[in-house]
Amino acid sequence: MSCFQYIKADLYRYCGDTSVKSFLQQYMKAEGFRFSVWLRICHFTKKKRITKYTIFPLARQLYKRYKYKFGYDISFNIEIGPGLLIFHINTIVLSARKIGKNFTVSQGCTVGMVIKDGQKQFPSIGDNVYMAPGSKIIGGIEIGNNVAVGTNCVLNKSVQDSAVVVGIPGKVISNNGAQDYINNPIRDGDVR
Repeated sequence: MSCFQYIKADLYRYCGDTSVKSFLQQYMKAEGFRFSVWLRICHFTKKKRITKYTIFPLARQLYKRYKYKFGYDISFNIEIGPGLLIFHINTIVLSARKIGKNFTVSQGCTVGMVIKDGQKQFPSIGDNVYMAPGSKIIGGIEIGNNVAVGTNCVLNKSVQDSAVVVGIPGKVISNNGAQDYINNPIRDGDVR
């Protein structure tokens, strides 16, 4: 997928539409979408030799501006699948090895690494994962597909697909998954 397709997928998660009018509306009113546009542009332009020295420097400045303005600490070097949805602004930290498609993150969430035996270990997050406000995913763990992480949950152990996890430390309370929390999901071949 191209940068443009990733941005369209992100836009679809916000409003269920990918028209130019929707893009302009969401860019102006949804801080998370505005940030993700520049996150995606930085991620893709840094990889190509010609854009690395032309578009990337300007895109990085806008990315940094919105990063500090909205309180998002999300690196453009992380592999984040299409359909990123960032609810609300402030104190969102994402340091993952990889994140799948249709990832939904709320305010006050952290995905962080730990150091074990001198090695940094980052979480790996599957598709269709929802993080409720204040939730934390910490360490070199695997989060399956269709997982819902509850409000203020601290998750430091791997969980299987379709788990609903709550509490400190996180415990699986059901296998109903996150489908009720993933609005306008991107499916394979949806956004071209």
